[in-house]
Amino acid sequence: MTATTEENIDLSKLDQNLTGNPFPYFQPIISIEDKRVVGYEVLARGKDVQGNITSLGYLFEKYADSRLAMELDLRIREVAFRQYGQSAVAQGKKLFINVLPRWLNYTIRDDLSDVIEPLIEQTSRYGIKPENIVVEITEGEYLQHPDTMTRAIHELKNHGFEIAVDDFGAGYSNMSRIGQMRPKYIKLDLHLIRKGFSDLVYKEILNSLAFLSEKIGAILLVEGIEHEEEVYGALDIGARYLQGYFLGFPESSFSNLDELQQILHDYMRDFTARKLSHMQSLMYFKSITSEYFDIHLKELFLPEMKDGETHFRPIDPHSFPAFLRDHLRLVYFLNAQGIQISPNYRLVKDDDGFRWQTDHNYVQKDWSWRPYFLEFMARRESEGMQRNYSEVYRDIKSSEPIVTLVHSYADDCLLCLDFSVAHIHNPLWHRKI
Repeated sequence: MTATTEENIDLSKLDQNLTGNPFPYFQPIISIEDKRVVGYEVLARGKDVQGNITSLGYLFEKYADSRLAMELDLRIREVAFRQYGQSAVAQGKKLFINVLPRWLNYTIRDDLSDVIEPLIEQTSRYGIKPENIVVEITEGEYLQHPDTMTRAIHELKNHGFEIAVDDFGAGYSNMSRIGQMRPKYIKLDLHLIRKGFSDLVYKEILNSLAFLSEKIGAILLVEGIEHEEEVYGALDIGARYLQGYFLGFPESSFSNLDELQQILHDYMRDFTARKLSHMQSLMYFKSITSEYFDIHLKELFLPEMKDGETHFRPIDPHSFPAFLRDHLRLVYFLNAQGIQISPNYRLVKDDDGFRWQTDHNYVQKDWSWRPYFLEFMARRESEGMQRNYSEVYRDIKSSEPIVTLVHSYADDCLLCLDFSVAHIHNPLWHRKI
């Protein structure tokens, strides 16, 4: 099937509430580094009988098992490529397009040329370089045809096209498959991810998906940005490209959005200031707790043996200063192999004030795999360091952000103090600006 500029599709035959022919709209994609538009996503649009512009996305689902969906796909692409080839504004920028994986249901050639050739013909017709076209593939649909899609992606890359994984994280897909795709771009859709998770889990999911995209060497593009604080959130997880209504609406023509340059510059300066303030607060907290431990607690927390277990001597928590008492959560001891050799001593607060709660269920648990233990042991061996703070991580039970202070009393006795840093570890995408 080959689309030409003369082929039209009467939308009223697909939906009686529509009229006229389909056409593309272009939503800008902005680079954080350059603070300018670097590409556009092609979106299918039409008009309803009242003359309002409306999305045609639902038609691709309605006619999912019909060739009509592919004809609509071809038509939108044809018009988009023609406008792109004629636009001075769009030259040198990327054009992100969706190529339906359902094309694969109709392929009859082993080399998939009947799927690839229409795209090549269209780009050639308008003098478009393949490297300026980014083919978006939704991860969920990829997994419906994994072997065929892998071959199709290989062929697209061989012809110079770039690959983006769309709606990343929305379908809980097989991450090893995503790694096999080796996409140039990973698109995180805030709206799709946000729908499925609580606010707390949502933040952690974003961090995890961003971390994965970095590990596979893909450029992180955050789409679905609708509010100011989400710009900061995207920056916080390392996004390089941004897309969303807050930055630029889909339009019938290509726009440079020159006015965004100063706005993004201001966001970056504010983000940097906030991030530095957050880091300095965390460093200060680690410094004062470590200093207080040195002066007041190091001797008091000396372990003692009782009934074959390591214990620390009871200390009245009300004697602690507020900054320590309010944030200390847990005390326990490990040996040099990472095995817990003491109960957990949890500092809890009830109507009578603060008290210690002892839990023997954690004795002999193996924590040698935890990053804070491994980092401490590595630094003790290489630098002779006797104390270290972990990076921030989230406690499984409480979901609080935690840092762990590890102090070596002897070669085979390590004291661990877990502190909550919820008062200073507030992800920027959650903070109203």
